[in-house]
Amino acid sequence: MSGDTARRGAAPARVADVLLLLPLARTYSYTIPSSMTADVRPGVQVRCAVRGRAVDGLVVAVRDQRPDDPVLSPLSGTNPRSPWPPDLLDLLHWTSTYYVAPLGVVARTAMPSLFARRLPKQDRFVRFVARPDTPPRSERVAAMLDALQTAGAMELEAARALIPGGAEVIRRLLARGVLRIEEREPGPPPPPPRPGAPTHPPLVLNAHQSEALDRILASLDHGYSAFLLHGVTGSGKTEVYLRAIEAVLARGRGAIVLVPEIALTFELRRRFEERFGARAAILHSGMPESRRARAWDDVLAGRTRVVVGARSAIFAPMPDLGLVVVDEEHETTYKQGDGLRYNARDLALVRGTLAKCPVVLGSATPSLETFQNAHDHKLTYLGLPQRVQARPLPDVTFVDLRYEASVGGERLFSAALRDALAATIARDETAILFLNRRGFGRFLVCRTCGTAVQCPNCSITLTHHARPDRLRCHYCDHAVSVPNECPTCRSSEVAVIGFGTERVEEEVANLVPGARCGRLDSDTATAGGLDRILTAFRSGDINVLVGTQIVAKGHDFPRVTLVGVLLAEQSLAFPDFRASERTFQLLTQVAGRAGRGDAPGQVIVQTYNPDQYALRFASTHDFLGFAVTENRLRRERGYPPHAFLAAVEVSSPDAHEARQVAERVRDYLAQFLTTEGPAGREVALLGPSLAAIERLRGRTRLHLLLKGRKRSVMNAVLWKLHRLVGNGHGQVRIILDVDPLTLI
Repeated sequence: MSGDTARRGAAPARVADVLLLLPLARTYSYTIPSSMTADVRPGVQVRCAVRGRAVDGLVVAVRDQRPDDPVLSPLSGTNPRSPWPPDLLDLLHWTSTYYVAPLGVVARTAMPSLFARRLPKQDRFVRFVARPDTPPRSERVAAMLDALQTAGAMELEAARALIPGGAEVIRRLLARGVLRIEEREPGPPPPPPRPGAPTHPPLVLNAHQSEALDRILASLDHGYSAFLLHGVTGSGKTEVYLRAIEAVLARGRGAIVLVPEIALTFELRRRFEERFGARAAILHSGMPESRRARAWDDVLAGRTRVVVGARSAIFAPMPDLGLVVVDEEHETTYKQGDGLRYNARDLALVRGTLAKCPVVLGSATPSLETFQNAHDHKLTYLGLPQRVQARPLPDVTFVDLRYEASVGGERLFSAALRDALAATIARDETAILFLNRRGFGRFLVCRTCGTAVQCPNCSITLTHHARPDRLRCHYCDHAVSVPNECPTCRSSEVAVIGFGTERVEEEVANLVPGARCGRLDSDTATAGGLDRILTAFRSGDINVLVGTQIVAKGHDFPRVTLVGVLLAEQSLAFPDFRASERTFQLLTQVAGRAGRGDAPGQVIVQTYNPDQYALRFASTHDFLGFAVTENRLRRERGYPPHAFLAAVEVSSPDAHEARQVAERVRDYLAQFLTTEGPAGREVALLGPSLAAIERLRGRTRLHLLLKGRKRSVMNAVLWKLHRLVGNGHGQVRIILDVDPLTLI
């Protein structure tokens, strides 16, 4: 409707500002047909015409048409789903602004792609219509008909499972007209769980757990508040989460629980499913798109009231959100490593603010940023300094590999660790051996010319795997057979140097009689392997579990009394300012797997550097001592939590082109910082410099780094750069990473 019509007294047309679910930075406006006026409001999904094709969009605002509006097209339809919650819409805008990303990119990251393209999923039932004219001769067909006639109608998947080959039987009966398919809206959400009928006897909270829970419960009806639940390993943080969520559900509200890697948290998943049943859902980006879309439908409709998931679950469309929990908040997996590089832990605090609900960050080894926020009273500190049932923390002893004799043909084990492992097995207890490197060996090297076999796409050596016998790149997945001669000098003197989890597994079997060894790393934790291995370890079929950091995360093994750490300082070698922090966290977490049952735990750490401060503090479970020491070093060097970082990565298959563009980007950033005045001069601009892994997946990478104390100045500069260069051009890619967790 034109402005002239409005001036003659007619009511102005209503307009929807729509976020098209495309990688675009702005919203677009459409008129709302009178037949759709009652249905269109913020958060509603709509269909819009864009250059002759229908595109899905999300309404972010509804307003009167303005005289300066151009000629607008009408909306072509709406989706019958409930509107997205207002706090989720606000979170999308905040994420776009903070992480310097188009709003459409944020929305597409947040939602399952299939969710935008289809209508809400309906439940499909098969209904009995009539007996066939001729009685069935097959006992299977007769059994199917009898069951469906008795039930009247049955959910399709349940009916297919009644007999072997049920899907084919139903298909034939549908063709004969004796059955029919009908679709129904999903049923109402199940009633809340009854506290009087628990699956297991309720656990008795200790004084520290009770105090922490009381503080959280007292905040549930008073808007936003944030807590750091700092509990030693085995202190019962999960039970505090569960009881707080029960109180949230009793108020008719919902909860989101973030976990670092949903596939690895077997025990946590089981406890949530037992406690909340159908009202809880697992949600993560690794699920099939159809299941993710259905889960989103259930959350948006209120049928699911507890979402447990990895980082993408922070965008779950939970109406009336009452609590957000981030378990193991220190984990780097909360940071998205490609695409939109958001940190789900930080977004959890933002969403709690927008939804006016409490947020609980839990960890035995909090990140220094979170611990500093608690020190600055931005978070309320809640401590759980004791394990449940007053079980002692395990004793940690060092084996100095500089002076200790090693045993076995591969010389991976000290005599002390070998003897402790044998004694553990003799007592019918179980052990974990931790080495954060998968594969059989580290790399293949020529003894004649010293050349190590490298990946042709990445500037790293290929890792040797024994099963199958291959050299593989852990970054681009390039794999080749093991050569019989050096590719450089053609010498046959090639040998595998170093060791990984495969070799440790083999050596345990050779050194320790009675060892039933299993291996858990990213090579084996696929296609159901994770649950199979963990189940075997819990049952005792496996009594020695060799693994990478997967074994350190969220597992509760009561029969584990020994943890052995091989080459503890390995992660300290990373060229990254967080290397010491990650080493401390990883050792503390893996040590915490020992002594969770009735028998005390023992941890043996093999190292060439027992005096390194991260190892020393981890051996005494002294988080505060480590935090004070590391914080002092970070302050001196101007790193988080005492400054903010933003990284710009420039990459290209052409190394010369990558360098040229990186230098041009440096000049742009320097110019933009100058326009910010005195505040801009306080931001340090470093680089461009080659990345620690210079070439990755066939692309040469250079990094630039911004360091400063004002986020707003750095954000303004990055937006100027983004508007100028976007994501790059041609073969050049430009990636902006706000608050990077690694500079490798």
